[in-house]
Amino acid sequence: MTDNQQRETNRIRLCRLAFSFVGYAQAGMSDGSLGAQLDSIQSHYGLTFTVVSLIFLANAAGWLVASFLNVYLLRYLNLWRTLVIASIVNIIGSAMIVASPPFPVFIVALFFIGIGACIYDASFAAYTAHFDEGPAMSLLFAAFGVGALIAPLVVVAMLDNNIPWSIYYYVPMGISILNIPLLWLIYGNYRFPEGENAPKGAFKGLVLVVRNPTVLTGGLLTTLSMASGEILTSWMVSFMTDIRHGNGATMRYVLSGYWVGLVLGRLVLAPATSRIGPRIALAIYGIFAIGLLAVLQFVDNIPANAVAAAFIGFFQAPSTPMIISLSSKWVPSSLIGPAISVLTASGLVGSALGPLCVGFVNSAGGLRYLPSIIMGAIAVTFGVWFLAPSAPWRKGRVENDSIQTQETSQNASQPSSSNYPSLASSN
Repeated sequence: MTDNQQRETNRIRLCRLAFSFVGYAQAGMSDGSLGAQLDSIQSHYGLTFTVVSLIFLANAAGWLVASFLNVYLLRYLNLWRTLVIASIVNIIGSAMIVASPPFPVFIVALFFIGIGACIYDASFAAYTAHFDEGPAMSLLFAAFGVGALIAPLVVVAMLDNNIPWSIYYYVPMGISILNIPLLWLIYGNYRFPEGENAPKGAFKGLVLVVRNPTVLTGGLLTTLSMASGEILTSWMVSFMTDIRHGNGATMRYVLSGYWVGLVLGRLVLAPATSRIGPRIALAIYGIFAIGLLAVLQFVDNIPANAVAAAFIGFFQAPSTPMIISLSSKWVPSSLIGPAISVLTASGLVGSALGPLCVGFVNSAGGLRYLPSIIMGAIAVTFGVWFLAPSAPWRKGRVENDSIQTQETSQNASQPSSSNYPSLASSN
């Protein structure tokens, strides 16, 4: 390849990566809006804590279905067609909500939006994983945080101006409409690389990934990590208004502060994680997060709670991208897409069940214990992180037979578990 061709390739790759950040930010806007709108949705439909928790289940059900559907879409339709489908599904779900439908229809719409957001999420992560050599995955997840930060600010501005909460969904609908021609222009000729011995068929590749013990361990960790974060973002505004007796509109800025901390954490802590190693890094960040959650639990002061929430986001930030990065790089290049989908599906179990279970706890008067519940989830994550026998970050390396399959060559080099978050070499 000549120097001019290499420069052209790099420019195209940079353009695609930049658009991946935009797509991840849109998925973040989908995720970040629900927590900010929770009180408005509950009031609009006259729902109890238990019933309103169904919105998290509906959205996560869409993510869960799409995480497995995405394996087949990427295999048989390629990237840009898969992303166009995600845009169309987002448009359908958003259009249903702007009409202020009955609650059952609203639940169905959230299911569609979950499908679209997950396809964006898993597809862009799989694209990035094929050539990421360090910062790209952290930046991608930071973009998700930017979208999740923007969403509460837009919701607050709308509510302050007496604009109905459902009108917010014109924003993701409009972005999805604009995305369709751009996706064809940017990704139209892209094809995922495949090794010489890649598995034949999407189902066979999915089976190989599901049987990989390291991916399964990473899936459990992703479940716990996403559960702790989703519980906090989903119920933070309710906690600050009902338990700390803050003003509802103002308390949405506390949620925005959390997302600011999360974005900064994913940008700032990645180099530190690379230097000290992922195994120790997660422990350090988790200890800080637990200490700050204790402040949120026991200090009845809104400004102190707001500062603590922002720093909780900062120290929680590296966990999910770190776990996904480390887990997905222990499979052959041809299986990175299915591995990302399985890890995403695992995380969605946590993101759905966590807020849903807390909703039942809240109905019994347990909202005041929200920070303690999250502390427990982080503590369990510690246990899995340090005790799981198949975790490469614990053993320092993975045996050949755990990362190679009958379809892969037997002379693949072993990656170093100290590199974070190197996922896969370029193809």
